[in-house]
Amino acid sequence: MSAFAGVIELGIHGRRGPRRGFVFDPHRLALPCWAALAGEGPALLLTLDRHFDTVPPRAATPRGLTPAQLDTHAREQLDVRNYDHLLAAMEAGVISDALVVARARPVGAVTEDWRGHQLISAPTEDLLSAEWGTPLASPEGRRAHAAVQRASRIILDVDLDCFTTPSDADPTTVVPWPEGLIDDFVRPLGSEPFWDEVLAKCVGLTFAREPSHCGGLVSAGRLFEAAAQVLFVELLGADLP
Repeated sequence: MSAFAGVIELGIHGRRGPRRGFVFDPHRLALPCWAALAGEGPALLLTLDRHFDTVPPRAATPRGLTPAQLDTHAREQLDVRNYDHLLAAMEAGVISDALVVARARPVGAVTEDWRGHQLISAPTEDLLSAEWGTPLASPEGRRAHAAVQRASRIILDVDLDCFTTPSDADPTTVVPWPEGLIDDFVRPLGSEPFWDEVLAKCVGLTFAREPSHCGGLVSAGRLFEAAAQVLFVELLGADLP
């Protein structure tokens, strides 16, 4: 269990990467979890999501709050649409910069650097990880590499809806991805140097399930099983949660 209501804390015992994880439904509950993982200073965030959760928060997020106080702030002050927690974490001094892998842009989402914080974005992970650490990398990949090298701590954040696509027949319906497609997205060909460097500094994993964005409870449960196989077993070399 976790000190935060509705949040499950995991011990992760893998071949590499973080030893702590948090699983929850509303993505805004990542805020206190990130604070608990970051410790004394801000961490670099790598987030995999279908949406750019980078809408500026309407209520200012003060610095110096404890994780418990940030938990209350997230529940009472952040938007129930779950798209302003990332910039709130930057305001709070919890997150320094962010590598954002996302495809959809909510109205008002920021996609450029924000108030001195780097927002390095790409629609797919391979645009960041290809030719990692070489002059042949994409501009976003070179910026991401520099940010990872500067960071002392990295947090990996995943929204389950990253692994869905809106249906062509009905845009209000999502199509969950099969495990093979999730694996190709998370671990594209040639991404091992990227993951080796990221996971060497990774202090924690946060995982938002958000079933309302993933086709409902049953569909989200099945999708979580497929995504967990890729993230925990294949990527981290750990047991399933």
